[in-house]
Amino acid sequence: MLNKLCGSISLLRISSPSTSICSKRFLPAYAPKPVNKPRYLWDERDLVKKTGGKYTHEPLRINRLGGRDPETGRKVNQHIGGGVKFDYYMIDFHRRGPNEEGKTYDERVIEVRRDPNRTSHIALVAGKEGKRWILATENMRAGQIISTSCHIPRNPIIGVEGNAYPLGALAVGTLVNSVEKYPEIEPVCFGRDTEVFIVSAGTCAEIVRHQGDFVVIRLPHKHEFSLHKECMATVGRLSHADFKDKIFGSAQMHRRFGYKMSSGLFHKKTGYYGRKIKPLPPVRKLDVREEPSPPFYKVTLTKQQLSGLEGTARFNELVIAGYNYRDYPYYTGNSSN
Repeated sequence: MLNKLCGSISLLRISSPSTSICSKRFLPAYAPKPVNKPRYLWDERDLVKKTGGKYTHEPLRINRLGGRDPETGRKVNQHIGGGVKFDYYMIDFHRRGPNEEGKTYDERVIEVRRDPNRTSHIALVAGKEGKRWILATENMRAGQIISTSCHIPRNPIIGVEGNAYPLGALAVGTLVNSVEKYPEIEPVCFGRDTEVFIVSAGTCAEIVRHQGDFVVIRLPHKHEFSLHKECMATVGRLSHADFKDKIFGSAQMHRRFGYKMSSGLFHKKTGYYGRKIKPLPPVRKLDVREEPSPPFYKVTLTKQQLSGLEGTARFNELVIAGYNYRDYPYYTGNSSN
């Protein structure tokens, strides 16, 4: 009974108007593939500490987590660990320009290079406001001029590859990447690729239709999302499309890039692996950004606190002695022995 009580404490959430205490139990490292587990490649807290929460184009050396949770230290992602310590390049996924018609913010591509921390290539661009790293499109080359505009014309236009426009300004059938989920200007964290769609090498999304103030896009896995027309997106397909055809040659080469191999035996199977055809889900509308979850705090209880003799777990005094309340001489200290 006590073991069941201890196991269920990790699922309890004690909340109040000012604090929120929760003990979160992460999924085991051997969970099946369909479960979206956190990657935990690097520590975002160390990144914010070294940059002060501001963007920089300089290469950084940040703490690598190796698939472990930064709070508990448990191994969450079994397929990440080790490897060479590559430099980290902060990517600016939120491009902004003037809202006036006919005005653009122009930048020149200085360099296109491989990023060891992601699959697609990155490009260093420079403009009036400084330098920054962005995701490179398929035909982006050094010396090219790219533009960014936030103006939405009356009639949709056919965008130029590498330029950034709002979704409401692009015609149906346009291929886009780095699509923002919400039209906020200030990102939650610089370099976080979870705030945009389409960041993998060789991928792109397609604009399906316009519906009032929203635009429906189709992702590579055929799911459709309805986003606000002011969300910015870059025209074109991402570079390094032949990444999937890359041959590492040996397991040691995988370890150099931070991929940790695991046995292929005894993998748990779920309904995901069955042969069935499911209809596509309905269009998901992203209107308002979801509020961040409250912070988690690690709580450790002693055996005395879990015994039911003190604290909030203490039994009621009106309970009959000998039924489920430890009121025997052995527990109260009145034993004659």
